[in-house]
Amino acid sequence: MRSFLLIALLPLLVFGFSAAGCSKSGHDAHATAQKYHCPMHPTYVSDKPGDCPICNMKLVPIKEGDAAAPVAASSSPSAAKPGQYTCPMHPEVISDKPGSCPKCGMDLEKVEAKAGHEGHAAAAVPGRIAISISPEKQQLIGLTTELVAVRKLTQPIRTTATLEHDETRLARIAPRFGGWIRELKVNFTGEHVEKGQPLFTVYSPELLSAESEYLLAYQRYAQLQSRTDSPQLESAKRLVDSSRRRLALWEIDEEEIRALEQSGAPRDEVLVRSPVSGHVVAKTAVRGKSFMPGETLYEIADLSHLWVRAYVFEFEAPLVKQGQVARVTFPYLGNRTLESKVSFLYPHIETQTRRAEIRLEIENPKLDLRPQMWANVELDADSGEVLTVPASAVIDTGVRIVAFVMRDDNHLEPREVKIGTRSDDYYEVLSGLHDGEKVVARALFLIDSESQLKAAISGMGAAGGHNH
Repeated sequence: MRSFLLIALLPLLVFGFSAAGCSKSGHDAHATAQKYHCPMHPTYVSDKPGDCPICNMKLVPIKEGDAAAPVAASSSPSAAKPGQYTCPMHPEVISDKPGSCPKCGMDLEKVEAKAGHEGHAAAAVPGRIAISISPEKQQLIGLTTELVAVRKLTQPIRTTATLEHDETRLARIAPRFGGWIRELKVNFTGEHVEKGQPLFTVYSPELLSAESEYLLAYQRYAQLQSRTDSPQLESAKRLVDSSRRRLALWEIDEEEIRALEQSGAPRDEVLVRSPVSGHVVAKTAVRGKSFMPGETLYEIADLSHLWVRAYVFEFEAPLVKQGQVARVTFPYLGNRTLESKVSFLYPHIETQTRRAEIRLEIENPKLDLRPQMWANVELDADSGEVLTVPASAVIDTGVRIVAFVMRDDNHLEPREVKIGTRSDDYYEVLSGLHDGEKVVARALFLIDSESQLKAAISGMGAAGGHNH
């Protein structure tokens, strides 16, 4: 009977133990569901095996030993502080002492504090990440690097200019008395005249009266000179000086006054001479014309010395200094080049063109240069010895300036750079790069595109991993 009961209860006991074992096994399987991640991008985690959407590597199971590794993990590559150690391939792996990366076996590298010109560490560039390209691929795409170094930076400023009269050598013939023009000695605009050359003759009742008064005073003084004891001699002398002063203020030259003294009689007409040498640039005098005191009859300009009025953009204006050497070139004269200096900086900016005006001066002894001619002007703005980066090594995105630095681990790291003075070949570095670093100078746009693509895919992969 006892044997029969044991035989009857045996299936029930077996079933109970089996059900309990199945229940425990199912609970443990649910608690330890296998996860997979990419060995190159540990932030991407999936519930099932497959390929990494960032680098297409096979996903590997996450081992329990990874969680017990003696290193700290962080989702941000910038969590490592100076003095700590991190894996160059897995920046999230951080340790306080040297060792090996538990994921790839590479030696951990010490994090050094790098400061720019302003003493701040280089910040990550939004939308770009560091990438690694094998030497074979670098050679295939023609990638080359250049050094960031201290160089003498000279920025050329090229602009156009026009020739103008020298305003300090421009003369206007405007008699200080009224009258009528009788005869013209210089008849047309553009004619060359020498200093003292006759221009025209005039008849003026005022001038005739002043000449008569001067002759009477002069003759009276001449009569009294033989009588040195005469009390009237001194007053006669003062009257002569006063009358002569009046003629001089009316710009009657000494030659005309001497001729008046020799003739002994006032003349109906007076000869007006040119006070300077130059060319007639304006003329309103015609025979028989009446004129008022102060009316301009001739304008004469000296063309042996000309002004060069040049224009520079608003951002170039601070680089131009008075006394700076410049080269003035005339393409239509066989690229003839004359050296000049900046003589004046005009204190205004044109509202519409946003340009500043500068003035140079050149000699024109042969008179072959003419006002209103065009010329090309080139100046060299010397910024001295400054930290520079090749112009081909930076990308202007419109929002920021970006350069890619070749790190010691052969990774290409994007950096945001602040630049100052620019030349044709180099830019001044204000912050973001350091002396002696290597930057990508060729195949830069390929590297930039790859960096942006990897950053975009990494963002999509991270978002996908969190959704699993």
